[in-house]
Amino acid sequence: MRGQATTTIRMVDMHMAKPAMTTITKMHRPPRRSIRVRKMPRRLHQRREKQTLMTTSMIMITMGAGMITTRTKRWHAIPLAAILLSLAGSPVHAGGGHDHGAGGHDDHGAHEEEEGRGTLVVTHFTGQSELFLEFPALVAGAPSRFLAHFTDLRDFSPVRAGTLTVTLSQGGAVKAGFRVREPARDGLFTPEVTPRDAGDYILALSLESADLKVVHELGSVTVYPTEAAVPEIPEDDSGEVSYLKEQQWQGGFNLTQVQQQSLLASVSAPAKLVAPSDRFAILRAPSEGVVTAPGNGMPSVGDTVERGQLLATLRARLGSGTDTATLRLAVERAAADERLAQQNLDRLQELLKAGAVAAHRVNEAKSALRVASAEHNTARARLQQLNRGGSESGVPLLAPIDGRIVDLRLVPGTFVNADEILVQIAGEGPLWLRAEIAEVDTPRIETPTGAWFDIGHHREVLTASNSRLIGVGGLIDPVTRTLPVIFEFTPETHHPIRINQSVQAEVYTGEQVQGLAVPHGALIDDGGQAIVYVQTGGESFTRRPVRTGLRDQNWVEIVSGVQAGERVVSQGAYDVHLAAADPAEAGHGHAH
Repeated sequence: MRGQATTTIRMVDMHMAKPAMTTITKMHRPPRRSIRVRKMPRRLHQRREKQTLMTTSMIMITMGAGMITTRTKRWHAIPLAAILLSLAGSPVHAGGGHDHGAGGHDDHGAHEEEEGRGTLVVTHFTGQSELFLEFPALVAGAPSRFLAHFTDLRDFSPVRAGTLTVTLSQGGAVKAGFRVREPARDGLFTPEVTPRDAGDYILALSLESADLKVVHELGSVTVYPTEAAVPEIPEDDSGEVSYLKEQQWQGGFNLTQVQQQSLLASVSAPAKLVAPSDRFAILRAPSEGVVTAPGNGMPSVGDTVERGQLLATLRARLGSGTDTATLRLAVERAAADERLAQQNLDRLQELLKAGAVAAHRVNEAKSALRVASAEHNTARARLQQLNRGGSESGVPLLAPIDGRIVDLRLVPGTFVNADEILVQIAGEGPLWLRAEIAEVDTPRIETPTGAWFDIGHHREVLTASNSRLIGVGGLIDPVTRTLPVIFEFTPETHHPIRINQSVQAEVYTGEQVQGLAVPHGALIDDGGQAIVYVQTGGESFTRRPVRTGLRDQNWVEIVSGVQAGERVVSQGAYDVHLAAADPAEAGHGHAH
């Protein structure tokens, strides 16, 4: 929103029964400056209906030549001073000129006189503010109420306080001044100017408030000696969209000046956010079994764990039909078998001493005792496992790395199969962006320099300062026909990123170009045709089809369709698009 001043002027004929607009279309205009003149009716009680109108003729202006040339059925020459505003007024009083308070005089007779004159509409920019000014063509001795709409370009809001001074100068000296000390309402100042002498002067509007001090110098203008001296302005065919200041000030609206931008070329690719292999671990079930919580309780997703920390225990599954009574019976039977085997061994050892049995009989008895003891221990352990569920009776599940649990599928008492995923742990530190570049774009990705992607309303930008290129794949995937490109980066802590989250990434190719560009928000897809809305006046816009080129993080190159210095709607473009579809509803007019 920065640049030199741009001016737009319109003329309104209040005698016409139907609205008609006359537009001066600038041909070979100087940079950052335009002038437009229109005819439109003033409604009763100062109400204007803003509409999109269609008429027939064209006017061309050559700035600085002192003439306006019109083209209708034949060519005419009209002095520039007869069309462009030149104001002269009564001398400045010692108190600083006429002071009309907030709203100016409310003189009914004066306003009836204004109805007999055309109304000029001026749009002018400084680096900090936009002025949209409406006032009757000035006639010596006749009052003219100015309707000055001021917009603060820092946030595109109406100026809600301040003192406005209108000055008329000649030969470098101020000849008259008119002042109001506050707006009539948010954004609207209404000083009343009563010129006394006809002539050529310089018009300027100065606004001063606590945090804003601007001067809008509108250039050379003329005060007409009589109403009859106000020239007729031919009509113009200009199908424009009306979008009032009151609508723009509601919020969500902004303008951006079309200008040369340095654009970084990129290719679009689907991508995934993954953890580096040395900082990510998946814990699987080593065998089938039942999950048991440790003594200090089961961990939760988001908990930080240390390597070797006990997460859960996996107990072997018991056979079907197993209950406490059956297991106790098995323990008693195994104990009895063990006692019997011990007694048999003792008896055979006594017989061996007496030489009544062979030695191998004693060895067989020892083996039988060991088996019986093992069976007894096993039966007892199974009973303990069923009764206590102790962790020492199963397979411990330990954290393989330090990090944060990002996925937990452990539920106490549930049965899991062997090799089933139980826990996933991500270590702290950088993440990887793995972009899959389409095969057709791979020749442009020899030395990628960065990337960016959106997650909701947040945009993550990977540059040389906060990321590094891990590598570009050397093999095209035979199924997806893509080539992986991997960046490592540290995400912003106040915008959480999820592991394995899919995003649409723009990978910078390293190519840099200069070109006219507009913000992404200025573009509207209208049935497959990219369009923007160009401001032609404070409350008027025109639909402009454009051809786009490179896209980078914030800007889109415009190959054709707009010129440098023009202002496009960069925020709220879709609202203007709706107004174009239904102008009667969107641009219903406003009363002053």
